[in-house]
Amino acid sequence: MSAEAVGAPAGDWYLEDEPFGFLQGLRVKERLLKTRTDFQVLEIMDTDVFGRALILDEALQTSEWDEFMYHEMLVHVPMLTHPSPQRVLIIGGGDGGTLRRVLQHPQANPVQVEIDSAVIETCRQYLPGISEHAFDNPRARVVIGDGMKFVADNREQFDVVIIDSTDPIGPAVPLFGEPFYRSVARALAEDGLLAAQSSSPIFMKDNLTAQVAHLRAVFPIVRTYLGLVPGYPGGIWSYTIGSKRYDPVAVRAEDAAARLNAAGIQTRYYTPDLHRAAFVLPRFIAEFTG
Repeated sequence: MSAEAVGAPAGDWYLEDEPFGFLQGLRVKERLLKTRTDFQVLEIMDTDVFGRALILDEALQTSEWDEFMYHEMLVHVPMLTHPSPQRVLIIGGGDGGTLRRVLQHPQANPVQVEIDSAVIETCRQYLPGISEHAFDNPRARVVIGDGMKFVADNREQFDVVIIDSTDPIGPAVPLFGEPFYRSVARALAEDGLLAAQSSSPIFMKDNLTAQVAHLRAVFPIVRTYLGLVPGYPGGIWSYTIGSKRYDPVAVRAEDAAARLNAAGIQTRYYTPDLHRAAFVLPRFIAEFTG
């Protein structure tokens, strides 16, 4: 579909026509790469507002401009909920932004499982500022493979599992189901917790409702929280934690601040006060997340 066909200004536009009847667009300065990997169509574009952006199968995944909003909330909320997250598993996250934030916690020794090596290689070349050499960190172990199979075959015990997947479409669908969450629970220590991106609470209500229900069938504590990500449909994004013991709402701001200071972690979006506030949901979202 051309920009002119929908009345957009002249020029090259990337238009994302969502299946739920929403169209969003970014003006493109330069299309840097388009290739088909073994798993998906991968594109890198340089845009006016968002800088360079990663697009997979015609869905914007991350950009230089707003990646910190997403990655800080996906990572720091669960990492600061657990009192000592040392063994951390990341499923997906091939751009490296999640791995980078996990490594900011000095006690963490992360394992990342990404199915598509081309995503890692491409992002290291075209979007190096997102990972900031995280893939070269000796504390990081990167596995190229299927995250669901890795969890099922796993014999380790993790403190925190972070699921940084695409939306529940195509090969990512199993990562949102109850069987996968049960596998994750078996891979977690007795006080472990899981954090996952859980889609748009504005446009993907049914997906979020189902995801929360699947997590509640497995974990005694399930909490959904929100953050701003302008590049995603609706601009508001949800994340959901499933925990065996620790309640993210119970984290005290002064404790989170002390841990950030001790680790020398500088954030641009996440704050200790925001940690708890993010779980205060608008009524219409609270009504369907419970």
